[in-house]
Amino acid sequence: MTTNDHVEASANVTVEEVIAVAITEFAHDGFERTKIEDISRKSGMSKRMIHYHFGDKKGLYLQSLITALDKLQPPSEQMVIDSAVPVEGMRKLVDCLFDLSMNNQDSLRMLVEENTHPVLDTAELTEIADVSSVMLHLNRLLMLGQDSGAFRPGISANDLYLLITSMTLLPVATHGSTQNLFGVDLYSDENIRGLHRLVVDMVLAFLTSNIPDSGHQSYLEEDASESKTDSPASIYDDGDDEIFS
Repeated sequence: MTTNDHVEASANVTVEEVIAVAITEFAHDGFERTKIEDISRKSGMSKRMIHYHFGDKKGLYLQSLITALDKLQPPSEQMVIDSAVPVEGMRKLVDCLFDLSMNNQDSLRMLVEENTHPVLDTAELTEIADVSSVMLHLNRLLMLGQDSGAFRPGISANDLYLLITSMTLLPVATHGSTQNLFGVDLYSDENIRGLHRLVVDMVLAFLTSNIPDSGHQSYLEEDASESKTDSPASIYDDGDDEIFS
């Protein structure tokens, strides 16, 4: 390939295509072992243009992680309460989060890699990791369910988010050991469907069980220094009430 051909090929490669390749590379090889040369070769964009768009490897990593996190967030249409039955609303959200995780495994792997071998400092990660819309939706569903008596008290949105995400991480985190120890392939179509049912049933059973009220508001203690932006009133007061009128 001549220099002009390479320049033309780079011009036809989008930033999004480079980021897609980079997510896979960072997810499987980590930050240190990933090479810009490999991303350039696999994406078709020259190293010079990659540096032009992203600055350096960390800049590419940051943009890739932002995209990875975005791929794991439900679209806005999934964050609307369209039923007066809280169990159905919760099932719909769990379905959505599970499907997003299964369909974006490299994004999930990259997030795990950042947690186990951090590249960004806490402030940088906090700025890009915004799950506020999911947490707000979980809070709304919880309050509707607890107020109606469908869900038991003592459960917070943080509890539910941890439960859901920990289960969707299973194939990424334990696939090798699960297959070696138990002969179970977590990535088989049948087991993906089974894991889906397991996550939904766990969440709904957790919410609707007859476990006595412990008197706690959550299983998890929040950092007292964190500001609380969503009061119970603001969670209700967001235009969703019309579905119950």
